[in-house]
Amino acid sequence: MMVLAALPALVGSLLVAQMQPASMSGQSGGVPVVLNNGACMDSPRPVPEVLQPPIVRSTQITRIDKVTSTATMLYGQVIGFLYTLGDGSTWLGQRSSDYMSAASASAINRVLAATHMPDQPISAFPPAMKYGVATKYEEYFRVQIPATAMTSLQIRLDPCVAWPVGVSLPDPAM
Repeated sequence: MMVLAALPALVGSLLVAQMQPASMSGQSGGVPVVLNNGACMDSPRPVPEVLQPPIVRSTQITRIDKVTSTATMLYGQVIGFLYTLGDGSTWLGQRSSDYMSAASASAINRVLAATHMPDQPISAFPPAMKYGVATKYEEYFRVQIPATAMTSLQIRLDPCVAWPVGVSLPDPAM
């Protein structure tokens, strides 16, 4: 009976803990804050790290959106991430291998094949491992996903995490 009486207070405190965003004012002595909490924890790269070399401010991640499937058999499953960089470009990446199924890999490969940049003739993500050895192939590809193509691609973009507007990004070399 006592457990039931404490349940509303417990649920209330859990909801408050989940709703609090990463605070920028909590920085101690200018230490950069990495936004790798919440719904994007399985994203291979957090905000504001550099997506891939070169290490310059324009290649820092400013926003991550979840690429969520709207297909019947995968409805609501996150199949990848769309990274927006400091220069405004968008890059597509897969989820961490621990969270990828064969069906999710096929779905994100269809998105990549349809939205890659014209100068990148890529139609599928290369394997991350071959015979148990890391391949070190490119993992992120520049894409353009028009809003009108979402229905035919059977995806939607769900906001995940973004660097706060008006707060300057930390030095990527640090």
